[in-house]
Amino acid sequence: MQNEKIRFVDCTLRDGEQAPGVFFTLEEKLAIADLLDAAGVDILDAGMPSVSDEERASLEALLDRGYRATIAATVRALRQDVDLALACGLKEAFLFMPVSPQHLKHKFGLTLEEAQPRIEEAVDYAVSNGLRVHFVAEDTVRADPAQLAPILDRVGNLGAASAIICDTVGVMRPQTMTGYVNDLTHHMESDIALGVHCHNDYGLATANTLAAIGAGCTLVTGTVNGLGERAGNAPLEEVICALDNLYGMKLDIDKSILPRLCETVASASGVFLTPTKPVVGLNVFRHESGVHVDGMLKDPSTYESINPEQLGRRHQFLLGKHSGRGLVEVLLAREAIEAPPEVITRILERVKSAKVSRDKTPFREMTERLQQFWSDHLSFSEDQFREIAREELNCDRKSTVARPL
Repeated sequence: MQNEKIRFVDCTLRDGEQAPGVFFTLEEKLAIADLLDAAGVDILDAGMPSVSDEERASLEALLDRGYRATIAATVRALRQDVDLALACGLKEAFLFMPVSPQHLKHKFGLTLEEAQPRIEEAVDYAVSNGLRVHFVAEDTVRADPAQLAPILDRVGNLGAASAIICDTVGVMRPQTMTGYVNDLTHHMESDIALGVHCHNDYGLATANTLAAIGAGCTLVTGTVNGLGERAGNAPLEEVICALDNLYGMKLDIDKSILPRLCETVASASGVFLTPTKPVVGLNVFRHESGVHVDGMLKDPSTYESINPEQLGRRHQFLLGKHSGRGLVEVLLAREAIEAPPEVITRILERVKSAKVSRDKTPFREMTERLQQFWSDHLSFSEDQFREIAREELNCDRKSTVARPL
């Protein structure tokens, strides 16, 4: 891993809210941002001013909080988008433009060479008007690094603070990400800082982000719980803990805030945490298997590589189908109770029998309730759409009829 300081960009309030069906109220955005700032995240990519008046008002409200973290917005490579960001009082922006043949051809009918003037004009305009600009090269990894390098050099020369490498559809592997970053920097002449933005379509966003950092990227983007388009983004909490615990990097992040932050985002988004979610899931520090509990009782490092105290959590031992005698003995000892071996055996047998005899109807009911919840609240019914459209079309017809010739 590189020795340069890693800066963290959280995209939950922008990319996370773009997850299908998800939206945050202003109060929820402020609560999430409060925790992100307290945790030590450097920059909050907090929204797109072009989306709505409400989005611009939320950006202004976040600015008014006076956070240590910088509030930034995402803007397209358009003057009007830059102007909207400036009108909100923002000083930092993520200015994006596609760079891959697939995106440029199908979205704009352009080649990369034809797109370059638009990129340069937008970056120059934003920088000239006082914005600290991070150029986001959308779908970077499907662009030829030799062709892209001169464009990134140019945006650096125009004053952009960084260029962000994007795996927009999550197609990279750690090895190919390392190779791509190395190839790109080999063709570059400027020393513009590089960032990374990974999507999680194959479950590799964390690994690819770590690979990009190892190859020299210092601006790291992610979202809380990996919330985002399709399968989401690199989960910020996973990247942070991996950099700290696996790579020994000293980070200015308060990890004890991460569980509360993740729970807050899960509650606000309706995309709930699974018990096996890395770092913050319910089961991460819970143990039932007799073999595991025995090892944990002797030394927690036998089955845990993350210290739960760093996250404000603790080890837990659960009784169940796979429990062993050791846990029964420990639980009895806590009550200052001594029991002969045959009693311990009987207690353990009854515990296992009680667990496996439980009615599993609640599991099926909860599955149905979750499916219904997601259908109702992470969707927008076509019936409601048709009703809105019908009402507006009727209003338009009435106004047309009433309009004098």
